[in-house]
Amino acid sequence: MNQLKVDCMKYKSFNETFKLCSFALALGLIYPNRKTVCIRSTLFFFVLLFNFGTLFWFIWYTVKCLWQLDIYNSTRNITVGVIIILFVFKTIYANFKNDMFASLLEQINKDLLKGNNMEEDYQEIYDYYIKQGLFGQKCYLWIPVILTLIFPTYAGISMTYESLRTDNFKKVMLHEMDLKYIEDKQYDFPYFELVFAYYFFGICALVPNFAGFDGSFCIATSHLRMKIKLMTHSIQRAFTDSKDIIELKARLRTCVKDHQEALEFYTLIQKLYGGWLFAVFLLTSFLISCNLYQIYLTGIDPRYTMFAATGVFHMYTPCYFASCLIELGEQSSTDIYCAKWENWTDPTVTKFLIFIMARAQKKLLLNGLGIVTFNMETFVSLMQTSYSFFTLITSK
Repeated sequence: MNQLKVDCMKYKSFNETFKLCSFALALGLIYPNRKTVCIRSTLFFFVLLFNFGTLFWFIWYTVKCLWQLDIYNSTRNITVGVIIILFVFKTIYANFKNDMFASLLEQINKDLLKGNNMEEDYQEIYDYYIKQGLFGQKCYLWIPVILTLIFPTYAGISMTYESLRTDNFKKVMLHEMDLKYIEDKQYDFPYFELVFAYYFFGICALVPNFAGFDGSFCIATSHLRMKIKLMTHSIQRAFTDSKDIIELKARLRTCVKDHQEALEFYTLIQKLYGGWLFAVFLLTSFLISCNLYQIYLTGIDPRYTMFAATGVFHMYTPCYFASCLIELGEQSSTDIYCAKWENWTDPTVTKFLIFIMARAQKKLLLNGLGIVTFNMETFVSLMQTSYSFFTLITSK
């Protein structure tokens, strides 16, 4: 009977509403289950242990290129290194913020289920912002998938094409670099095939991490926008539907509580994602600049062109969702003012309204450790900075 009731509900839990994000968080070992922190940390250690060979070769070759002032191969490795660093950082960071992350998902879960008891006009707001969250979830599914598949797809197509033309074709590794201790035989059978498969399984581990944690940011910001919009709509309904001053005051008190809850949720988002936002800004700027340099040296290489495009989109997405939050926050004060307050002359009600409007004027800015604020201006600034860095390294 209870299962039938759950199936009939329009709005379901976070795990059922955002299935891809939830699955990616679990598969990426960062789903904030308070009981599994030790198990997830142990499994992550074994993931790193499995990829120890790749990490050793990568670090050794990067140091070698830097020592020899090989700028071309150094920037090539830095490009890939950014993704690896983000992967390791986010896994450790998400598990470190486990309790905070769990509180955020629990709040989203609670609010989603609450929507089943709301009227149709409120549910229309729910539908819109849930769609926004699902859109963000899809964005951060395709970004890591494309990033992951660029190099193996290019290598596979290149070798297939060359094998049809000649029997003595050049083998293409997922990421070309000298492999310590097997440099002279890394393209021989079976070393090449084993290393190729080893690399491929390693990069597949990146997808859940990016799709889960990054996607949850889009969901969380969309959910905050929903909470604020519900609050302003409740105020408008309070002035329209209240039958007497006592009912109006009671409904406005509820709206104040809802607004306070939304502001607390905003603070939770800032505390949870602040470090991640700063890391994304810092590392993505390096990634884009290095990719531009690769394109400058080699021309329009499909690998680095796609890598640069996905890097730009990876930065654009959080800037876009943060900008949407800022815009809604600025609009909320106007929405409150547009309520039918002129029909009521009670001074207490006027004070309530002024108090809510004053609090609503606070800008909902999301920043990376208080250093960089995420909005569309920041995205444009990053593109300009990356291009400046690109002109600097190409002028040498």
